[in-house]
Amino acid sequence: MDKLILGKWLVAGYMEEGIVFPTEAGSPQGGIASPALANMALDGLEAVAHKAAPRNQKINVIRYADDFVITGASKEVLETRIKPAVVAFLKERGLELSEEKTRITHIEDGFDFLGFNVRKYAGKLLIKPSKAAIKRFLDDIRELIKSMATGRTAELFRKLNSKLRGWANYYRHVVAKRTFTHVDTQVFRALWAWIKRRHPNKSAQWKKNRYFRHVGLKQWVFFAKVRDEFGQLTCLDLFSAASLPIVRHVKVQADATPYDPAYTDYFAARARPRRQVRSGAKA
Repeated sequence: MDKLILGKWLVAGYMEEGIVFPTEAGSPQGGIASPALANMALDGLEAVAHKAAPRNQKINVIRYADDFVITGASKEVLETRIKPAVVAFLKERGLELSEEKTRITHIEDGFDFLGFNVRKYAGKLLIKPSKAAIKRFLDDIRELIKSMATGRTAELFRKLNSKLRGWANYYRHVVAKRTFTHVDTQVFRALWAWIKRRHPNKSAQWKKNRYFRHVGLKQWVFFAKVRDEFGQLTCLDLFSAASLPIVRHVKVQADATPYDPAYTDYFAARARPRRQVRSGAKA
């Protein structure tokens, strides 16, 4: 652990509107600096894990902030050598391994990590949104819809679009197409129930004409009429998670950094496919 840099981080303060403010109370849990501080405090975990077991055990460490996964070829090695080494590593830093959240499992049974489920199906590794993450998200969406029982449709759609687009972008790099379709279906059902509560005496055809429009081959697109920046009436459509294309993530080279001029061309080449996907989605 680089204690010198970590110490400077902790007392660096923060700047807002050109004014530097000192930090005296530390970093709050969940604050924007917490992941960086946790990564610095746990720096060296990978080396400890690799040192604790023979090279042929294929030990790998994946870490984000204070969450990490350690993989290996043998359950026995993970239990008897890797886990004790990790416990000792954390103890030096005044930390403890959470027994409640820690488990050793086979890849064919899978595990959840950062909202993803990692599992092998018939020998093929697939990474999907975890069931718990899907449930949390849909519960949040339903709660939002219920909370706006008498709210304006356009305002509801703006809030839903923000949540749906952000959630879908988080999972767009993994096996998520079926999940996106499932989420769209559940949102449709929740909104249809919301419409029925608002207009209990109206016919189904009236409700369809009032809240849906045709877009290309799609006949059931939720929309609300809003005014654009020029004051003209336009349509605000509900975002569809399934409309977002799946784009596989390509791992960044270990030594690459956007602050090193030697990697300028490398990062420009990485950004090119993303720009093409965005322009295609807009079209």
